[in-house]
Amino acid sequence: MDGTIAMVRDKSAWLAADHRFDSAWLYHLTAGDLAEIDAAVTNVRGKGLVPPNFDAADFPIPAFGSTLARLARDLEHGRGFFLLRGIPVDRYDLDTVKTIYWGIGVHLGVPVFQNTRGELMTHVADKGDDYDEVNTRLYTTAAAANPHNDPSDCVGLLCVREAAEGGRSMISSAVSIYNRLVVEHPEYLPILRRGFPHDTRGEGPTRELNATTPDMPVFSEYAGKVSCCLNSKSSRTARDKQGKPLTALELVAIKYLEDLAITPELCLTMDFQPGDIQFLNNYVIIHTRTAFRDGDTPDKQRLLLRLWLNLHEGRELAPGFGDRFNNGSRGGVPAVRS
Repeated sequence: MDGTIAMVRDKSAWLAADHRFDSAWLYHLTAGDLAEIDAAVTNVRGKGLVPPNFDAADFPIPAFGSTLARLARDLEHGRGFFLLRGIPVDRYDLDTVKTIYWGIGVHLGVPVFQNTRGELMTHVADKGDDYDEVNTRLYTTAAAANPHNDPSDCVGLLCVREAAEGGRSMISSAVSIYNRLVVEHPEYLPILRRGFPHDTRGEGPTRELNATTPDMPVFSEYAGKVSCCLNSKSSRTARDKQGKPLTALELVAIKYLEDLAITPELCLTMDFQPGDIQFLNNYVIIHTRTAFRDGDTPDKQRLLLRLWLNLHEGRELAPGFGDRFNNGSRGGVPAVRS
């Protein structure tokens, strides 16, 4: 590289110290917000509606909705993440929690399918699956995650229950990682810009155990923004299925990126409390978690609810960028067999 790559200097390029002692990213729901939410639940139920069969107009939250709109602008034009705190999950049954979560989510964006069953809201919980198995996805295991992002504009996680131990959330700025690569290892950038295939794990349109085509850039510079698409397990198993394992240099480049994502200087950690909702812009935030252990009683068995959202005002993407299931950019998992 000739040193002409420009670093990104905007609010999405943050360090952990910028937010570790600054709570601007953490919004505590007020009594007024909760009253609006309860009234909105009453409204949708009065119409006989349940998720996913209602939209933002059916879930009116006038004042809180204005707050969400401001926070959504931060997702795309600011730090790229925020956390809502204070949904009283112990006061509601699970169906009501899902109604509230869906109602908040559709104010931010349009949910997309997360698996072939057509689920728009999934349970992130340990189902005893082995993440080391080639076609196993992380969200059904208790394993620690490789730093990654998800195939939608935004991922939301609502904590219903904590684990007995572990499950700490860890996030970092993909843009700051990009900047660090520009300075420290620019020779890795051509590899990461060219990118890798992603393993569809039988969840593409044809349900074959194949890979995405063409390769997907890890970093895409388009329309004045740097966007990230990272999942090292998916790329590794895709290449293995193609009979073209990742090269030593490719593995080194990915490992360096992943190591940066969890360095204390770049990584912000947070422990979810029941009633927290974390929203992340997948193109500018890389996330991971520590392994967790469930307890013997139901109240100590970790349960998160996940939404994949395409933001109402999402960024312009390079053609095909982020298409991890051969379903088009922003397409999520195709849920209907072709």
